[in-house]
Amino acid sequence: MEQITLPHANNAKFNINDLINHFRTKQINYMIIGSTQVTLQNHRKPDSLDVWLRTHKNVINYKDTCQSVNNVISQMIKHKSFSLGLRKCPKTNRICKALVFCDNQK
Repeated sequence: MEQITLPHANNAKFNINDLINHFRTKQINYMIIGSTQVTLQNHRKPDSLDVWLRTHKNVINYKDTCQSVNNVISQMIKHKSFSLGLRKCPKTNRICKALVFCDNQK
């Protein structure tokens, strides 16, 4: 059970399987990272990794703080199920950094 630490959420942790299950449930193979220094309410990419992290049940008082920082992304791509890539943003249609999921269970 691999834990990811969120340094900007008072070192809150979540299980990488939470994220893997999200990808499988949504049947997606990537998420735009969407790092931005705005409040959650004003975030322009609601389906981004940053929003997913901010709304995770373990992120209590830090929902208005960017969570998809380089340290967190590095922890995720160390896991065999994820890599970093460029993909089209479903919101803006621009090419953006993305967390790419490789489902090894298929």
